[in-house]
Amino acid sequence: MEWYTALCDSRWKNTVLAVAYGIPLVDIALVVPDAGLVPSRTAGLLVSLAIAVTTVWRERLLLPYSVLSAAGVMITGHLLSTTVACYTAVRKGHSVLATTLVLVSLVFALATPEALIAHAPHPEATFSGAAVIVLVPVLMGCLAKANRKMAELTAERQAREALLQEGRLREAALRQRERLVRDIHDGVGRQITLMVLQAGAIEVRADASAPVKDGCRVISDAGRDAVHALREIVTLAKAPDPGEVPPAGRRHTLADLAPVIGRYRDGGHPITVDIHIAPVPPGPAAQDLAHKVVTEGLSNAARHAGGAAVDIRIHQTGTALVVTVANETPPPDGDPLPGTGHGLAWLREEVRASGGTLTAAPAPGGGFVLRARLPLHGDDTTRPASPAEEIV
Repeated sequence: MEWYTALCDSRWKNTVLAVAYGIPLVDIALVVPDAGLVPSRTAGLLVSLAIAVTTVWRERLLLPYSVLSAAGVMITGHLLSTTVACYTAVRKGHSVLATTLVLVSLVFALATPEALIAHAPHPEATFSGAAVIVLVPVLMGCLAKANRKMAELTAERQAREALLQEGRLREAALRQRERLVRDIHDGVGRQITLMVLQAGAIEVRADASAPVKDGCRVISDAGRDAVHALREIVTLAKAPDPGEVPPAGRRHTLADLAPVIGRYRDGGHPITVDIHIAPVPPGPAAQDLAHKVVTEGLSNAARHAGGAAVDIRIHQTGTALVVTVANETPPPDGDPLPGTGHGLAWLREEVRASGGTLTAAPAPGGGFVLRARLPLHGDDTTRPASPAEEIV
């Protein structure tokens, strides 16, 4: 039955039905021309052809098609003229129209029994045959309507099941997110807090030397910044709905680089800074990305090239903000620290999403260079530029 299903879904189904329906209509009009109220072969042939042709558009022109079919019964005297119209009316839910077609057919069969028996000695000329011809399309239309209703109910049930499945997946995602937030809080947060407390305790000891106190102060400041960043991450991760947009985090400006660079200098990194900003500064989005590029470059330099000199350049051109972080070759006795391996990948994706580019590659003479070209667009271009000397 695949061919039948394909035919029902095809745009040619009405044309095929019109041909299959028109052949018996025309044949009956030619064989029994005087069974109706108009005993003319030409009139019966014309109305039968009209019914067959308009079958192609029967669903869009149901009322005119039904009137033409009822007229066909009167003119030709054959109940076959209303079968397709009656089926279509029932399937479409037009019960009044279907009832009218059935009554017209049955009244004609009861009012002209002599003509039917005398001039149309066929199964449709008997009262039982007339009932079959009239009622079978009604039953078929009811079945088609029931099948359509079942299909709608099935689609609705599948939609509900899809929503339930989506809800279950969302609930699982929320549980996973809650577990992740709890692990971050219990693991990373507590360890950072412990580091800050230990560094603070050493810093206030009377027997600690000045360099040790300075190092502990750097550790404490970095730890407090890490706790603050961790708090923001936890707040974002605890959004009630994965589909909801989480609250926007704090955007950094170029001025926020000053304490960051100061801490890395205190940690033993010689850092040079060269900044040129136009009178109309880059927007907050570009400044925030520039801050992320510089901090990522400094973090990678501290992790893989501890003690090596770092050169930071931030130049604003007419169309972009170019940020470069280059570190020299690390000392041979350096001990690289492990990292997550995702920092540069995430940063590259964020820069690409903003319309910029990011490259990270070894320098020709040794060392490593991180360079980003960021668009100047932002949601606030009226903010004054951060003075270069404040960062330097």
